Amino acid sequence: MNVTQEFSALHGKDISREELIQLIAKAKKQNNTEVVYRLSKIIVANPNYETFSISVKQYPTALNAPYHRGAYKEALTATGKLRKGWRFEKGRIVKTASIPKPSKKEGLLANGKLKRGYKYVKGGKIVKISSKKKVV
Repeated sequence: MNVTQEFSALHGKDISREELIQLIAKAKKQNNTEVVYRLSKIIVANPNYETFSISVKQYPTALNAPYHRGAYKEALTATGKLRKGWRFEKGRIVKTASIPKPSKKEGLLANGKLKRGYKYVKGGKIVKISSKKKVV
């Protein structure tokens, strides 16, 4: 039986966490991202429950939308939880961009005072002062 058919057959039934995990594993083997995403979202959102009452809603799909299949293999564990550095966004799995934080030590002396040529701005950030005078 196809995973999509098995997923649709869950409508109105009670199912255990273990059965959902097995269905996620089967969907991963068949590269069915929609089923993996929807079932993983249920498991991640309800970590304290062992049984779930499932109601399957059919969503319309656009004909010209790209259908990516590979990202979920990297993003999800075997139990359907997101790995660090990934998030669910608008029905897709997206890798989060890591933004390096500026070092506060850049403009500070060893005793914690500001170095010459630096100042504090809103939010407690330290920035280098730039001169606006023209040198002739």
